[in-house]
Amino acid sequence: MDKLTLLIDTDPGVDDALAILMAHAHADVCGLSIAAGNVVLAHTVGNTLKLVQIIGAQTPVFSGCATPLVLTAADAAFVHGADGFGDTGYAPSVRRVEKEHAAQAILRLSHEHAGKLVLVAMAPLTNVALALKLDPNL
Repeated sequence: MDKLTLLIDTDPGVDDALAILMAHAHADVCGLSIAAGNVVLAHTVGNTLKLVQIIGAQTPVFSGCATPLVLTAADAAFVHGADGFGDTGYAPSVRRVEKEHAAQAILRLSHEHAGKLVLVAMAPLTNVALALKLDPNL
């Protein structure tokens, strides 16, 4: 059986990090689109870059929406730590985020992998909503 092709929209704290690790072990992950959610965007992007660096994945990381489209987001630092990764104080990743915005990457990858791509939405749906606004046929 062929592996699933996944695009994961995420806001890593520790919960999403585990799901990302499992996905890389069992599927082809063609990208990680990142939103603010559990903590601010700088931390969710940094956490994702560090995670893919640690596992040696070449998965592209796309930074997305820093704020919700409508309502103010609740901060989950009391659960995940101020950095979303339990305030471990890890050294920043040597990996860099892609230049393409997450919503644009969602659209592009959905066309490149038409009929095969599974979008796994684990973050607030701001990146997905913006992608749908850009292309309602998504």
